[in-house]
Amino acid sequence: MRRISERSVDGTGKAVDCTRLMKKFVKRTLIFLVLMIAVIAGFVFFKSRSRLGKTYTVAEHRIVVPQSAAAIAEGKRLYISRGCIDCHGADLSGATFLDAGPIGRYTGSNLTKGKGGSAARLNDVEFERALRHGVSKNGKPLVFMPSVDFAGMSDEDTGRLIAYIRSAPPVDKVSPRQKIGPLARVLYVAGKMPLLTSAEMIDHNAQSPAKVDPTVSADYGKYIAQTCTGCHGTNLAGGPIPGAPPEWPPAQDIRGKALSKYNEAQFIQSIKTGKRPDGSEIRFPMPWKNFSQMTDTEIKALYLYLKTL
Repeated sequence: MRRISERSVDGTGKAVDCTRLMKKFVKRTLIFLVLMIAVIAGFVFFKSRSRLGKTYTVAEHRIVVPQSAAAIAEGKRLYISRGCIDCHGADLSGATFLDAGPIGRYTGSNLTKGKGGSAARLNDVEFERALRHGVSKNGKPLVFMPSVDFAGMSDEDTGRLIAYIRSAPPVDKVSPRQKIGPLARVLYVAGKMPLLTSAEMIDHNAQSPAKVDPTVSADYGKYIAQTCTGCHGTNLAGGPIPGAPPEWPPAQDIRGKALSKYNEAQFIQSIKTGKRPDGSEIRFPMPWKNFSQMTDTEIKALYLYLKTL
């Protein structure tokens, strides 16, 4: 049988080098793909930079920052139970809370009065704006500041939290610049990483309550549940945690039906000890150690509210 040649004949009778044509086709395809990737990468970068560089105008809102030891102690409890400690550290000097390659590296800012600290350069109005609106002193959105969890915090609790922050011993530590990875930008533009800047999700004209009385009620439970929305979603139905590394498990559904196996006492025990009624451990990333600082009134109210969903 005659060996098939790499050269064939086209319709005009001329010899055609198939190998050369194939190489040319592959080369052009690769060039096209590279150009497409470059266009998409450019779009993602400039789109994300535009959104992250947006300037927000937030009306000045003055609150009372108490000075009493009791208020500062309550502010410390809020600092822990609301999860501030996870990003800003036990000494408030900042901690790296996410370091995940293409997603990026993120570190909470130094909140103390030491060198590089926020307390030395921000007044109370600017602290309130950062906490409840996720907006910096210059009006730019803060990166990975979960202000959506704090937007509805009362003036009274906000004042207590700021009081504790201002009471902390100074720590000299310059916070590193946030490193936003390329995958984070892609997820952010695709709507899969909204917490990269929660300023976009907040109604900056909404009025926060001046004070919320702690009672065992579903209304108070709804107020407490704000701190759960960052991981469990605004409807508390759970799912993949926005911006979390791929190895993190999804947040669980914590609405009423999911709590059917818990009575009130078991729910309190799970929050306080990190163990479910069957004895299994509640594992990371559920910050039960922070939530163990919640009062029984807060936990009971939260249980009542979740059961209504």
